[in-house]
Amino acid sequence: MVTYAVIAARSGSKGLPNKNIRELGGHPLIAYSIAFAKSLGCDKVILSTDSLEYAEIAERYGAETPFLRSEEASSDTAMEEDILEDLGLKFRENNIKSPDLIVWLRPTFVFRDLDTVKKCIAVLENDKSYTAARTVCESEARLYRIEDNNLLVPDFDDQKRSMARRQDVGTRYKVYSTDVIRFDPENITDDFLGRNVYGIPVHKICGMDIDDLDDFELIEAVINGNKKLTEKYLYL
Repeated sequence: MVTYAVIAARSGSKGLPNKNIRELGGHPLIAYSIAFAKSLGCDKVILSTDSLEYAEIAERYGAETPFLRSEEASSDTAMEEDILEDLGLKFRENNIKSPDLIVWLRPTFVFRDLDTVKKCIAVLENDKSYTAARTVCESEARLYRIEDNNLLVPDFDDQKRSMARRQDVGTRYKVYSTDVIRFDPENITDDFLGRNVYGIPVHKICGMDIDDLDDFELIEAVINGNKKLTEKYLYL
């Protein structure tokens, strides 16, 4: 199967301007996803971006940027399905063979498990019944919402008790990290992952996401402070 790694990195971040190229450990953020993709051994490593500056940086680290993303697919409201649709169109316009699988690498995640993502690819290659595969991280299941300053609304069955044991609630997972997608450019919908998704749990460090400056500085502190923990999950 033809497999491309795609890193979707637009230039219009509001929470932390230009976070996708902000320097972390001496490298722009997108470089970590590019290095991982190169270690993965995909047929192509493509940056999907609306920025010539981002494209130049990505190419310096070994990714391809054969085209820029459309304005519509780079807007604040654009979703993954819009970017995938844009990719399919640009592949056709530029005579680039469409892949069978796309490894979807969100650049705000710097920690990844290579063996697990390889397993995700292998699962889709060997079992046609699965529509996609995702790495997932265990998450806190006992979550509440605050309404009018009152901690009143549990997002789980608390059985009207003030304390719930973790074992009684069960395990929940964060899913937004790395996905492997079957790519059908003629049939992209908002349910592009499909309904039979293979999930593989990975170390919780792989669930650390950069949304704002606090996240960035926290991950920077982890990288600088514990090489033994991070070296397995970093590829730069």
